[in-house]
Amino acid sequence: MKRKKAKQFLNNWRLHFILIIFVLSAGIILWRLYSLQILHYEDFSQKAAAQVKTAEQIKNNLQYLRGTIYFQTREGSLIPVAVNKKFFEIYAVPKEIDDPVAAASVLSKQLNLSYEDLIIKFSKKQSLYELLTKKVDETTAQKIEDLNLKGIYTKEYIGRYYPYKEFASQLIGYVKDDVKNFHGQYGLEKYYDDYLSNQSLSNDLFDFLSLRNLIYSRANNDIVTTIDFHIQNKAEDLLEKKAKEWKAEGGSVIVMEPKTGKVLTVANYPNFDPNRYSSYSLNSFLNSAIQLTYEPGSVFKIITVAAGLDSQRITPQTKFYDNGEVVVSGKTIKNWDFKAHGECNVFDIIAYSLNTGAVYLEKLIGHDIFHQHVLNFGFNQKTGIDLPNEAVGNINNLKSFNDIYFATASFGQGISVTPIAMINAFSTIANNGLMMTPYVVETIVDPEGNKEKTFEPKPKKQVISKGTADQLRIIMVNSVEKNKVAEIQGYQIAGKTGTAQVPDANGTYSDKTIHSFIGYAPADDPRFIILVKLDKPEASLAGSTVVPMFKELAQFILDYYEIPPAI
Repeated sequence: MKRKKAKQFLNNWRLHFILIIFVLSAGIILWRLYSLQILHYEDFSQKAAAQVKTAEQIKNNLQYLRGTIYFQTREGSLIPVAVNKKFFEIYAVPKEIDDPVAAASVLSKQLNLSYEDLIIKFSKKQSLYELLTKKVDETTAQKIEDLNLKGIYTKEYIGRYYPYKEFASQLIGYVKDDVKNFHGQYGLEKYYDDYLSNQSLSNDLFDFLSLRNLIYSRANNDIVTTIDFHIQNKAEDLLEKKAKEWKAEGGSVIVMEPKTGKVLTVANYPNFDPNRYSSYSLNSFLNSAIQLTYEPGSVFKIITVAAGLDSQRITPQTKFYDNGEVVVSGKTIKNWDFKAHGECNVFDIIAYSLNTGAVYLEKLIGHDIFHQHVLNFGFNQKTGIDLPNEAVGNINNLKSFNDIYFATASFGQGISVTPIAMINAFSTIANNGLMMTPYVVETIVDPEGNKEKTFEPKPKKQVISKGTADQLRIIMVNSVEKNKVAEIQGYQIAGKTGTAQVPDANGTYSDKTIHSFIGYAPADDPRFIILVKLDKPEASLAGSTVVPMFKELAQFILDYYEIPPAI
C-alpha cells in the first residue's frame, strides 16, 4: 500500500512541484508587501515622494514657453496681451504635517483659503501631494516658505498671464493653468495653439522627453494680430457703459477695414478675467460676435435693396405707396411706428425703415433672386475668420419658398445671422461689392524674431456690382442724414439701424428686442466699418442706444486715424 502511494506521488511530482513553487512565490510576495507597506513604509514613501519631485522638476526645467500674443497701435507699436509669467503653487504632503489644525489655521489666513477644506486635505495621510493653491506670486510664496511649516511646500512654474485682465478676453481666450496641458482654450489661444505651443499633447513624461519634442525650440512662435489696442479699448469702454446704462443683457462691437478684411476690434460684454477663468461659467467664454446668432432686424433691409438693385428689378426711385400695413399669407405686417407714410421710394423705405416697403420690394425682386443674393452674401456659411467655433446663420426657412418667410426675411425677422457675417456683408458693400475674408492675425514670428508667416488680404468673390454698391452707399448716407442721430460734422456716414424682436421659448416674439447699427466712414472711401449690437436693452429704439455708441466710436477712430473732414 505504501509502495503504491509512493509510486502515485512520483507520478504526480510535476503537479506537486508547481504547487510548492506557487506557495513559495505567494509567500515571498506577501512578505515583500508586508515589508514595503509596514516595516519600511517610511523609507519607501520618502523615496517615492523624491521621485515625484524629481519628475516634476524635469518637467519644469524643460517646460515649453508659450508664444506671446500682441495687439498693435496705429503707429505699429506692439502691445503684449498674453504672456508667460513665473508663478508658484503651494502644496502639502499631509503625512509630514505634525499639527494639521495649526497649519490650517495659519494657511487659511495667509492664502485666503477655507479652513475646513484645508483640514480635509491634511487628513489624507496616505497622499504625497495635495494642491492648496496656484498662481501665487513670489512674495506670497516667500512668506509661506518663511513660516517653515512642516509638510508645506512651494513650487515654481511658468503660467499664462493676461496683463489687461478682462480686456478682449473672449477674443484672446485662455490657457489652462496646468503645466501638463499648456494649451489654448477658446479664442486666439486655441485657434493658433499649434504656433504658440509646440508642446506635446500627451501627459506622459516619456512622451514629453521624446526626440520630437526635444528638437523643437521651447521658445515658441509669437503672433501679431490686426487688433488695434486703442480702438479695442475704446469699444469695450463704450460697450460696458451703454450696456449698463440701458440694462442690456449683453452686446458686441466689431470694427473692420472693408478694403482688406482686417479685424481691428472684437469686443463683447459681459466678459471675464482669463487669469481667473475657473471662477466663471462656460457661457462666459463664448465669443458672441462670432459664435452666436441673432435675428438682425432692419439692417437686413439693405441686403433686400442690394438684391433688387443688382438684379435691376428695382431702382432707387422705385415707387411704393405705404398704407402702414400689408397682409401676407393671412398675416398682417405693420411698420415699427404703426404709421402709414403714403407715397415713398427706396430712399424713403430705408430712411423710415419701412417693413411694408421691404416686403413690397422683395415681392418685386422675386423669391428666387432674393434667396440667391442672401446666399451670395454668405449668410448660410462661415466667413472664414481665424477664430475657433464660428457659428453659421440659419436661413433654412427660405428653402420652403413660403411667402410669409420671404416677407419677414426682407426686414430681417425669421432668419438668423452672426454679427461677423452681418458686418462682413456690409463691408462687402463698402468695398465696391467685393467680399474679403475677415482675419485677425497678421504675422507669425519665430523665436529669433523673423516673420515665419504673413497673412495677406484674401478676396472671396464679387457679390454685387460696383454700381450697386455706389447706389447703396448713397441710399445709406441719405438715411443717416435724414435721421441725424449718427451724423458726424464734416464726414459722410453710410449706415443702417436694426431693431429686431427676440423670439421666446414658445417660438412667438416677445417684447424684448436686439438693437444694432452698422455704418462705415468716410462713405466714399471707407477706412473702417463698425457693427454695434445690444441685447435686450430697456429701450424701444436703436436710435437712442446703439447709434450714439456708433457715433462716439466712429468719431474716436476718425480722430485717431487723423482723417480730415471732407465736407
